[in-house]
Amino acid sequence: MRLELGWSDVDEVTAAPATRLAGKRLEVDLDGLRELLSADPRLTRIRLDLAHPGERCRIARVFDVVAPRAKTDGGEDFPGVLGSVARAGHGRTLALGGVAVVATDQQTDNVGTLAVIDMAGPNAALSAFGRTHNLVISAWPSPSTERSDYLAAVRLAALKTAVHLAGTAREAEPNRVDVFELPPSPRVPPELAHLPRVAYVFQIHSHQRPTGLDEGILYGDPVRRMLPTIVHPNEVLDGAVLRGFMGRSVTTWAIQNHPMIRALYAQHGRTLWFEGVVVTVAQATEPERVRSAFLTAGLVAHALGADGAVLTKIGGGAPHVDMAQAAAHCEALGVKTTAVVEDMSTDGSAEGMLLFDFPGVDALVNVGSSQEPIILPAMERVVGADDIASKLLGETRATYGGLCGAIEQVGATRVMAEVR
Repeated sequence: MRLELGWSDVDEVTAAPATRLAGKRLEVDLDGLRELLSADPRLTRIRLDLAHPGERCRIARVFDVVAPRAKTDGGEDFPGVLGSVARAGHGRTLALGGVAVVATDQQTDNVGTLAVIDMAGPNAALSAFGRTHNLVISAWPSPSTERSDYLAAVRLAALKTAVHLAGTAREAEPNRVDVFELPPSPRVPPELAHLPRVAYVFQIHSHQRPTGLDEGILYGDPVRRMLPTIVHPNEVLDGAVLRGFMGRSVTTWAIQNHPMIRALYAQHGRTLWFEGVVVTVAQATEPERVRSAFLTAGLVAHALGADGAVLTKIGGGAPHVDMAQAAAHCEALGVKTTAVVEDMSTDGSAEGMLLFDFPGVDALVNVGSSQEPIILPAMERVVGADDIASKLLGETRATYGGLCGAIEQVGATRVMAEVR
């Protein structure tokens, strides 16, 4: 399967009478876009704002961030959620660099738990979204809309906007094209047979919180009874996987630009042979967890024939142990593993990133602690939370977990933890 991402770099975004890409300037008809999004009866009012790098602006109530993407060859955009169910991961996809769509959750009121993005100051450097031009969607639910339906409508608005913006590059010559292609798993050229075969185990949801009917995560499916499944890495990069409504420390943007998959691709055929991806969910009960762990290991070891595997999680403590159990079963089958974890402690100790003690699971990469305190400096403008702006304009205390994009559990993070 071959996927081409054609990138058009954007260094300026402005409001304009029509939506178009003029060189590296993206012009957006905000009124026209608002009318497009207002067709959803689950939403009663929509506000669109632009926030730019270097601007003393704080985006609050961040629900999710989506990268602007659109298919060019008749393929489906975000299949199963926005488009019809069809295989993603092949053909040509348009991508805008330097732009992000930020969806906010207007039903979140607790200032202490809000996710924010700072566009200036020291925290802007800790998140990719402090360096992108952000189109911020603030939408309010209609009176009869349930919570899950509201979040589904907000996410759908973000996906529509992402496709709408990326579509401006249809007539543009891309600045660069990234090509992602893997041959079928068993077909390793003889001259590369010495390379270690590596798989990636991607935990895409935690059933600590059950999904809603409209909470499409894998090709539009709410993964309620999902067993471990092999997918092509291109499918992940091309919109087949979306963040759930309550996914902790991961954004759809990070999944679309998946750093773990990109890193494995970068080394494919050089220092390793990238075998493929197994997607899993963190289960709610012990029998489900045990079943998922040995089925995951079986796919990694027997179906993909991997010598090694990298595992990531989504969420907190239970997904942490879920991932470790899968790693332990892989190790028992002779597959060496590396687990990418978030420090679960409140004291910054090395032991805090464990929560498990399985023989052989001894290679861990720490992406930082969401409990680590930070200071949010004063800003001049707040977007996404007009009603509580006075509480968010001044200097306040927060944690890395509240800074959207600072700790992405799939590896898209600029935060490191050092053991001394």
